[in-house]
Amino acid sequence: MNIEQYIEKIPFSTGCSVVKFDACGLVAINKKAGRATHPNPGGHTGSKPPMVRADYNFKGEYYYWRDENGQVMSLYLVNRLDSPTSGIVIASAVKEVAEAAKKAFKEKSVIKTYISVLIGRIKSGKGTWMDYLKETSQNGFVRSAPSKHGGGMKALTSFRALAAGKGYPELTLAELTPQTGLTHQLRVQAAKHAVPILGDATYGNFKINKLVRARTKINRLFLHCAKTELKINIADKQICFCAEVPPPESFKNILELNDNPRFK
Repeated sequence: MNIEQYIEKIPFSTGCSVVKFDACGLVAINKKAGRATHPNPGGHTGSKPPMVRADYNFKGEYYYWRDENGQVMSLYLVNRLDSPTSGIVIASAVKEVAEAAKKAFKEKSVIKTYISVLIGRIKSGKGTWMDYLKETSQNGFVRSAPSKHGGGMKALTSFRALAAGKGYPELTLAELTPQTGLTHQLRVQAAKHAVPILGDATYGNFKINKLVRARTKINRLFLHCAKTELKINIADKQICFCAEVPPPESFKNILELNDNPRFK
């Protein structure tokens, strides 16, 4: 079975699909906001099913199912996105390829570019955030917070403003490129630097989230993984893989709707 035939047999949930693949087995999936990358260990997945409608092996980090002929098939996850974040998730049809790609993520050689809508203005236009974050556990969920008394893990994120709305509240379309990969890094750093991501129900500005949601009728976290680039070595051959998917139209629409004169 070739990779194209394999892709056709993946039981994706609505709104999730493959945007790029390689003959080696690498697959880039566009995950819809609100879909979990994989089920929760406790079996609870929220109001929506996860990205793939199949059983999941937590130890091996792969989905598995039977096709129409009864053949067992597997999809090995390489990385994940938070449920409210949309965009590119990397996976593989081949276990060895998935392990090579995971190694690239662990070595921090993968470049991921996110598009976000921030509440407020980035005064410098572009630059790098450098903070120290600590992970905590709250009611069974992992959270991150800026380290107030030293210690913690270094978090680095490059940022660049792309466009700005003219209404109130001030909204900025921005590009965020994490250089480290800590839990909820982009969301925590944006909030710390007084430009929280619009729609963030954990670290954001809840009052403005509610205001913009009521005005525009758009309810989501405005964070989207738009591009992922990685290089892996398989059988002494280097494979360069780059997948891109633009953010949903809601990212553009939210600025236009918020700029409506009747809201000023």
